[in-house]
Amino acid sequence: MSTANTPQGANKDQKQTIEYWIPKGGLDVRVYVEHEHKQGIHHLGRYTWAIPVVEGRKRIIDIACGAGYGSKLLADAHPESEILGVDYDERAIAYARKNYRAPNLRFESGNLVKWETRAGAPLGEFDCVLSFDTIEHLLHREIALINFAENLTEEGILLLSTPCGKPTNLLNPGWEHHKIEYSFFSLHNLLRRFFGTVLHTQDKTLPNQEFWDTVINGDKPRYLNRMNPVVCERPIQLDAVTGQPKRR
Repeated sequence: MSTANTPQGANKDQKQTIEYWIPKGGLDVRVYVEHEHKQGIHHLGRYTWAIPVVEGRKRIIDIACGAGYGSKLLADAHPESEILGVDYDERAIAYARKNYRAPNLRFESGNLVKWETRAGAPLGEFDCVLSFDTIEHLLHREIALINFAENLTEEGILLLSTPCGKPTNLLNPGWEHHKIEYSFFSLHNLLRRFFGTVLHTQDKTLPNQEFWDTVINGDKPRYLNRMNPVVCERPIQLDAVTGQPKRR
C-alpha cells in the first residue's frame, strides 16, 4: 500500500487546526481500520455508516462539518440530494470549499444555536440533520436540540453522536473543548425530550448496525456503540404561543 493511501501523520496539527480533523489517508474508512487509526475510524466511520441511513433524504445539513470530508462522502453517495455543510470555524469552511466539491454540495460558516449563516441568513428546513460530536462542545446544548427538532420536516431524522461511554455524566471532561460528556441514560433521556423515537444499539433498533459489527468491530472492538451514534425520529415541535405540539 502506498504512503499516499495510508493515514500516517493524519493526527491533528494543533498549530493549524484546533477542533477539526483532516483525513490525510483519504476517505475510505477501511484504510484507517487496517492501520488501527482511532481518529480516522471515529470520524470517517460515522459518515460511512450514515450513507445508507440517509437514503432518499432530499435536503441534508451536516452540522459542525469541520473540514468537509463527511459532507463530501454524502454528496457523492447521494447525487440527487442537496448537502449543506456548516461549521462555525471559517478556516474549516475555507478548507472544505477548496478540497471537497460536488454539484450538490455547498459549505457555509454558521451558528447552529442561532440557526443562521455567518451573514445572518436562516439555515432553513431539512429532512435530515447530522450532528456528529457537536453538542458536547456547546454551552447552549438545549437550544441546539430545539433547533434540530424545529427545523426538521415532520418525517425528518437526526443522526447524532456524542461521547457517552461512562456510567455517569462527566461535567468537567479532561479535554478542554468538551463542556460535558453524557452517560448513556442521560443522553437518551435528553433526546427523548425533543424526539418521539430514539433508535440505538442497546435495543437493537439502530439502522445499518451491520456496518459497525462487520467493517469496524469485526475482529475486535474499535468503536463503542453505546448510544453513539443514534437516529432520532418524530421531532417534537411546540407552538411558540401555546406551547402545545404543532401539527403540520
